[in-house]
Amino acid sequence: MEAKLLPNYIAPSYYPEALLGFIGAVPVGSRADTGTLRTSSKVKQSGTRRLILAVDDAALDRLEELVDTHGSGRSARQAFEQIRRLEEFASPALSTVLRSDLGDDTTGDESSVWEAVLHPRAVRSGEPVPVDDDALERWITLVESRGGSVHTEFLRQVGGLTFMPIRASLTEAPELARFNPLRVLRPMPAIRPRPRFGLRSGSRVIPPATHGALADVTTVAVFDGGVHHSDDSGLFPIPVLDLTPEVADADDLDHGTGVTGAVLYGLLAAGGQAQQPPLPVESFRVMPPPYDAGDLDGYWILDRIKETLAEGKHKLVNLSLGPTLAVEDDMEPNRWTAELDQLAWERDIVFVVAAGNDGNQHPETGLHRVQVPADMANAVSVGACDAPAPDRPWARAPYSSMGPGRPGNRIQPLGVQFGGVDDRMFDVLRADGSFLEASGTSFSAPVVTHALADLATRLPRVNSSVLRAFAAHFAERHRAYKARQDELGFGRLPLSFADALDCGPDQVHVLFVDQIARGDILGYQLPLPRSFSSEAKMSITLAYASPVEPTQPTEYTSASLELTLRPNRNMFRFSPSQGSSEKARIADLTSAEARALLTSGWTSGQEPVTKTLTGSASLNESDLRDSGKWETLRHHRVSFAAGEVDDARLEVRYVARRAGALDGSPTEVPFAIIVSVSDPAATGTLYDDVAAQFAALRPVQRVAGRVRLRGGRQNSWY
Repeated sequence: MEAKLLPNYIAPSYYPEALLGFIGAVPVGSRADTGTLRTSSKVKQSGTRRLILAVDDAALDRLEELVDTHGSGRSARQAFEQIRRLEEFASPALSTVLRSDLGDDTTGDESSVWEAVLHPRAVRSGEPVPVDDDALERWITLVESRGGSVHTEFLRQVGGLTFMPIRASLTEAPELARFNPLRVLRPMPAIRPRPRFGLRSGSRVIPPATHGALADVTTVAVFDGGVHHSDDSGLFPIPVLDLTPEVADADDLDHGTGVTGAVLYGLLAAGGQAQQPPLPVESFRVMPPPYDAGDLDGYWILDRIKETLAEGKHKLVNLSLGPTLAVEDDMEPNRWTAELDQLAWERDIVFVVAAGNDGNQHPETGLHRVQVPADMANAVSVGACDAPAPDRPWARAPYSSMGPGRPGNRIQPLGVQFGGVDDRMFDVLRADGSFLEASGTSFSAPVVTHALADLATRLPRVNSSVLRAFAAHFAERHRAYKARQDELGFGRLPLSFADALDCGPDQVHVLFVDQIARGDILGYQLPLPRSFSSEAKMSITLAYASPVEPTQPTEYTSASLELTLRPNRNMFRFSPSQGSSEKARIADLTSAEARALLTSGWTSGQEPVTKTLTGSASLNESDLRDSGKWETLRHHRVSFAAGEVDDARLEVRYVARRAGALDGSPTEVPFAIIVSVSDPAATGTLYDDVAAQFAALRPVQRVAGRVRLRGGRQNSWY
């Protein structure tokens, strides 16, 4: 059954736990929906969710009795009060489960491959339990009785959900969709088509003067079409592993070679010399897969990616392929997104994912949105722009897929990089050093992978959160940044982060790397010296990895790191005595005004006042989510008036949720924060003043050692 919440009650603290417990309903998931949000000042349509509940007949009887009697006894009355939070309680609609348009011109007699997703059957110790064997057998029997077949060899279970490909005709799909444990039945998507290549004349690239990678802090994995062999070019002296038994396809090899070349060398120019690759790269050939397009190829490729990454060797992964499936407003769980997000969390892997090339589709179709798995919460998704840095003006390439993305990472793509356009194509490297030309996010993504690989060699401590934070923080904002965030994400991503590690006399960049336990509050002093009395500008980027719940698409990320900025250690809020008509004031705790207020019976707050980072002071849950409360990547910019700052500090608090309710179980989340401070007056002393006052800070120098991953409670400043 499904219980639709009113939008006023979507916060975890409003979860109707008493009601569900009283009637004996077990929450096994949720769906995205919309409803009418009513507050004292406005009425508007807003996002909400449907709770998916496993119930028996007795639970329905108790619910009916509760509605009729309004509850007798304390627990019953408490349960009845929570009914006010529901708009409806009903069986799932057929149109919700079946995701296919039964057009008049379709006979539906031909069988095709569908993806069936089944609900968990229960929850134990807070974890969803997949559907049992009895229900699976009933499902298989139903499919076969309607003339279909089930690919049991590809049954996969993720986060309590069961994903299973089946073959059935379109005319039988509505009957199959009535199977009650079924969450969704949708056509199986094909792997995205390759960009088309054109020939290009021009002088060849000279291989690097030095063989091998600059450092070995980790190894980069590229899953694509393989690499053309060339005995004498010296450009691709890397392992190429064939994971597919199929004979290599020439176009797939062109694509894989170009993608791998961009990972190794970044953006190349004809006639130049390639620089030494920053990290070792391994190419895994998964194209063509041993299945027909639109059949089981997506499942097979994802299995190969998982098997390879389970070895733990690769911490940076380039994916310039994926299903032809745009993220939808209903945000139904997807196996690619869920499994790779879980891998990213468990193994601290950075996936750099091409956003897709359907951005020129009509918005009403929804096909212009970023494509799976670029909707991951823990990844770097890359769109395409029409010019590389530092060329201006620049804009989104017309084909580049757009946001918003999935909750947990709504700003999608994270950013854009040059991917070629009709009048300025991308130079696609070939094995012999010559070029083809093409355009697509397939090529913008590996350019970013190369930049992040180079960054990993320059920092003394690297994890996935650090790399994601750098990407967002140092992206070049477009002049129409706010209006075009769904097109450009955080902006145009750097070709190299080397310049970001150098500070001028009027700027400071500081990186914090840490991890936080649930319920903790950590504080960090910000790099503004006490002697600094001018105006200042500050930008703050937070990135963290989060566990995910595929059964809860609107509550997809389980962790929220809340940021609080306290700019002045002495500025406090003072409240008048009870019954007074006077309004609260903010005053310097050391001032005569503060002493007079305290003498008159006023009380001061326990902590210094805060400066808003979200852009909205509203406490409405919908507004908080829109401003990024549960997003794993956040960027804020603030300005300070002269004299406003004194021992500024940034606080981080970790709140967890599970199944949409607040969670108290102990967990730790790694995170990275980058803070940049600049002096608009250009007095030329900011960097020196910070270095003099904060002796713990150390300039970043290139490190060519083993990567330090999660662990310990060490707090690092750079």
